[in-house]
Amino acid sequence: MPKNKSAVIRYRIIDQMITDKRKPFPDLDQMSDKCSQILGVDISKSTIEKDIRAMREKAPKGYSAPIMYSKTEKGYVYTELGFSIAELNLDEDEWVSLHFAAQLLYQYKDVSIFKNFKNAIERLNARFGLGIDGNEKLIDELVQFEKSVDTKGMDWIELIYKAIKNKQSFNFTYNNIYKKEKKEHHLIPYLLKEHRNRWYVVGWCLTKEKYLTYALDRISNIDLIHNILKRKSDFNPVSFFEHSSGIMESNTKPEEILLTIKKPISDLVLLEPLHQTQKLILEKNDRVQISLKVLVNEEFIFKLLGFGSFCIIDKPLGLRKTIKKAIQDMSANYL
Repeated sequence: MPKNKSAVIRYRIIDQMITDKRKPFPDLDQMSDKCSQILGVDISKSTIEKDIRAMREKAPKGYSAPIMYSKTEKGYVYTELGFSIAELNLDEDEWVSLHFAAQLLYQYKDVSIFKNFKNAIERLNARFGLGIDGNEKLIDELVQFEKSVDTKGMDWIELIYKAIKNKQSFNFTYNNIYKKEKKEHHLIPYLLKEHRNRWYVVGWCLTKEKYLTYALDRISNIDLIHNILKRKSDFNPVSFFEHSSGIMESNTKPEEILLTIKKPISDLVLLEPLHQTQKLILEKNDRVQISLKVLVNEEFIFKLLGFGSFCIIDKPLGLRKTIKKAIQDMSANYL
C-alpha cells in the first residue's frame, strides 16, 4: 500500500465520491477539485488518473479496485456492487499476514466443520486479490507446522459442535485402550479440545455421573439425542484443565509436587515450564528444584519418565514409589 499520506487521502476521496449514491459517476474534474479543496493544494487531473490506475493495482500495491469509466454517464464507477477500499485498509505487512493466515486456514479445508474456510478464503482471494493458491508450497518450504498423521475422528467434530451449541446429548461407543474394552456411553458434551493434533470432547457422562474426556478417534456409532437438556452450571472450561498437564482428567485432587531437574534439561524446563503452576524453589550450578501443583495421572507420569535420569522426584512419597516401580518394570524388559 502507498506510504505517501497525500496519496492515501486522495484514494479515500476518490473512493467516497465513486460510492456516493447522491452524486454518482464523478469525473476527473470533480475529483481533482474535491482533492484540491480538502488537501489545500492544486491536484491535477493527470494525478487523479494515476491514482485510479494505482487503485486498480492488485494488493499489496493497490486495492484491486474495479474502477471503470462509463462513457454513457461520463464518469467513474465501481463495476462491483458495494465495493469500497474502506472495507479493508491494510498496509503491506498486514497483507502478508492475512495471506499467511489464509494459507494456514486453507490446510483445514477438508475437515467437515472447517469446510467453509475454503469458501471464505476463496471469496477473500477473489475479492481482495490475495493470490492464494491451494497448491502453493510456501508453508511447507519456509514454515512447517505440526500436522496430524491420522485424521480419524475428525468427522465427529461438526456433529459434536452442534450438540454442544444446541444443548443436546448423544450415545456412542467408546474404545478404552487402557481397559481393552468397548462400552456404550451417554454424554452431554461441553467442550471440544485439541491437544497435540488430536481432538477430544469433554462432557458430563450420564452413564458414570461425572465429567470425562473422550478421544474422538476412539468414538464410534454416535446417536444424537435431539431433546434439549438442562446443562450443569458447574462446568468451567478454563478451571477444568487448570491443574492438568495434558488432556486427561483425574479423579484425585491436584497435588504439590517437588522435583529436582539436572542440567541441561533444567535449562529447558526453565524456558518451557512443565505447568503453569511451576515455581523455582532452588537454583544451583548443575540443577534446579521446582514445585508444581498438578493432577497426578498417567499423562503426568509419562512426562516425568521422559526426563529419564535428569529428573528426581523429591515428593510426594507416593509418586516416588510409582516412578520407581515404573523404572523397575522397564528394566525387566531389558534383562
